[in-house]
Amino acid sequence: MPESSTNIKHSLNSLSKTISGLLYKKEINEESLLQIEQWLSVHLNKIRIKKLEDVSIVGEQETDLHTKKDGVFILNTAADIILDPGFQNYQSVHVEHSDKINLSDLIEASTLNEFNSAFLEALAEKKNTKANVLLKTGVNQERMCLLEFDVLASNLENDRLIVYYSFKDLQHIHLSEFQSIVLNNLPGMDVFLFDSEYRYILAGGKEKQKYNLTNSSFVGKTLFEVYKKQDQRRYFQFYNKAIKGEYTEGEVRYNKDVYYIAAAPVKNTEGNTVAGILISQNVTKDKLLEAKLIKSKEEAQRANKAKSIFLANMSHEIRTPLNSIIGFADQLKKTNLDKQQQRFTSLINHSSEHLLYLVNEIVFLFKLGMDKVYIEKTNFSIKQLLSEIADDCEKQAAEKNLVFNMKTDQALPDFIKGDPFRLRQILMNLLVNALKYTEKGHVKLSAEVVRKTKKKIELLFEVSDTGIGIEEKDLAYIFDVFEQGNKRTEKIRGGAGLGLGICKKLVTLFNGDIAVTSKKNVGSTFKVSIPFELANAKPPIKKEKSYNLDDSLLRGKRILLADDDKHNRLLSEVVLKGWETDFTLVEDGEEALKELKKVAFDLVLLDIHMPKKNGIDVIKKVRANKSLNTNTPIIALTANALKADINSYLKVGFTDYVIKPFFELELYNKICNILQIKNNANKSTGNGKPTVEEATITEVFNMQELEKTAGSDKQFFNTMIDNFTENAEMLLSSFKSGLENEDWNTIGERAHKVIPSFKFFKLMNTADALSEIEDMALRSHQFKTLPETINKVSGQIEEIIKQAKAAKR
Repeated sequence: MPESSTNIKHSLNSLSKTISGLLYKKEINEESLLQIEQWLSVHLNKIRIKKLEDVSIVGEQETDLHTKKDGVFILNTAADIILDPGFQNYQSVHVEHSDKINLSDLIEASTLNEFNSAFLEALAEKKNTKANVLLKTGVNQERMCLLEFDVLASNLENDRLIVYYSFKDLQHIHLSEFQSIVLNNLPGMDVFLFDSEYRYILAGGKEKQKYNLTNSSFVGKTLFEVYKKQDQRRYFQFYNKAIKGEYTEGEVRYNKDVYYIAAAPVKNTEGNTVAGILISQNVTKDKLLEAKLIKSKEEAQRANKAKSIFLANMSHEIRTPLNSIIGFADQLKKTNLDKQQQRFTSLINHSSEHLLYLVNEIVFLFKLGMDKVYIEKTNFSIKQLLSEIADDCEKQAAEKNLVFNMKTDQALPDFIKGDPFRLRQILMNLLVNALKYTEKGHVKLSAEVVRKTKKKIELLFEVSDTGIGIEEKDLAYIFDVFEQGNKRTEKIRGGAGLGLGICKKLVTLFNGDIAVTSKKNVGSTFKVSIPFELANAKPPIKKEKSYNLDDSLLRGKRILLADDDKHNRLLSEVVLKGWETDFTLVEDGEEALKELKKVAFDLVLLDIHMPKKNGIDVIKKVRANKSLNTNTPIIALTANALKADINSYLKVGFTDYVIKPFFELELYNKICNILQIKNNANKSTGNGKPTVEEATITEVFNMQELEKTAGSDKQFFNTMIDNFTENAEMLLSSFKSGLENEDWNTIGERAHKVIPSFKFFKLMNTADALSEIEDMALRSHQFKTLPETINKVSGQIEEIIKQAKAAKR
């Protein structure tokens, strides 16, 4: 080691021992500490200046630059900062943190041209230049600064350029003083450095001034000398943990204010704790704001609860009279009406159904907004779901003389795991919209596999139409109705657009995407991509029998109905009398209990909301006590469509439920299934499935429902029959090719698809036989006996086709 280096090392060791000796003297005071700090600062600045002089001196050259500078930047020829002794504070304040920062990023835009001119001139002409610029020195702060490009002292060959800076308005303040200025002016907080004896080495910040304390009130004193005993106990845990090498934080109340305290250990190079640092920040305003936010949240929750109650009541109040309207309209249809009266009753039905649809949509939107809708995961057949949707849409399309097509990917799996109910809701909303706003042409539904792994699959559903379309300027708002209720969306396609708002939210819950493309007067296409899990297990099959109102299967059954609404009781009287039941009507829960104690009923219908005792009260008493009707099936009649309410009804003992408003046939089927009534329409073999022989009994093509729907519209009447015969002939063709190729899936799916149209024309035996074929082909896989069954049913269908063609007007 050279002699000069050895001497420097000995000198530094001697100086270090002297300073350490001074610092640990007990009599040392704040003034002495400040003198030592100032002395060290002066000599540190001399060292920095000496370093800069050594860098800038090249041979014997001299520059015309000032001898006194505030600092220096070392740049490369792209103006990136390579070294910046003394001016590091811009890194986290002014620009995005990155590996390189360009000096131009620190210059205010209005003076950037002057900087660029001087910088480029210095590089091009190889001469010293100057530029007066506004240099960013803090958040929203700029200082007038002279930049001096010292090319002569630089080493451009090695991509290094020296740039001095001098602050014109801060010449009297040295940059080394910035630290103490910042420390002493921290707003709303204090900073303390303390030793292992809890003695303050340094204090800063302005918060202490509120209590007439200064930095000198702390430096040189211990925690126990500054604070009263009560406050010592509050603060001690933070100081003590920091000295023990632990980080800690928490809140402390001092006088009327609340402070957030953070304390941490200060460790030397060997990892030993030598001191502690504590930051105290006034968070009183934050706590007040937090309290206000909590109060606001509680108020919002109360408001939401009130909204829920209001919505439930509104739903109930609307559904109850709707039940009477729909019910009496159904009963009116059974009477002798002329064509105009039939038309009026149909209009009543359509309007009631539309009102019910709106109520359901509003309730569901509310549930979505309250995050009360969840995506369930159950196994289901995607092919069957799409087939059922297609059945519904084909009927609606036929009513408007539209063509409905469905195309499915051959790669679609048999079963997937997801929420079939919500998927159906999405697709039906899109399809109902497409059918509604298309007057001619077609509506199409397609499903394809876009991505597949061992466990997951992503499906793309596409709904397209040749309808009125959507203007390009409105496409951005088409799904916004749910979030914003934007008035602009009211004019899009002429409706409120609730269905699209629901679709968007449901697709999001599925973690999927929805998009739309459209052209005015050409048509629209909606694309929905949704991820699902693949499933191997078949979904559980729950099949309910269908019954015919004309069969009087409830004749003589003892039924009790309790409802406080007199119109609903009147409607119930008409319905139950038409079924030839032995019925009893009461208007409240107390009367219902009296009757239940006297008579053994076959079935009970209880309205939920009744005076004196409601339906819940009644069923709890009936199920709790051994009486005549302890085990009697009891159906809840309710206008509450919320799933939580319905689940609660089932938990307290209701056998099942029916949501108001309901149709007569719906209630009839519900009761017959609960009572396990034998269906006269298909002489059952004992397992609820018709025999092949029963399926081939000649049935009469019944046009009663079609005549009601078509009225005097001859063209519509004939079109519906043509659609039926065309589908029936396609079924026979599918049966033939399916048997030849042993394509059991096609046979099963095609049989399932046409069942509703056979039921529409009261061909119940054939419909049940087709259901049996579907089950044999898709589920039980009875392929050996399937051809014989198909051949016999095919003969029956051929006879039905002849009847249908002969029925045309």
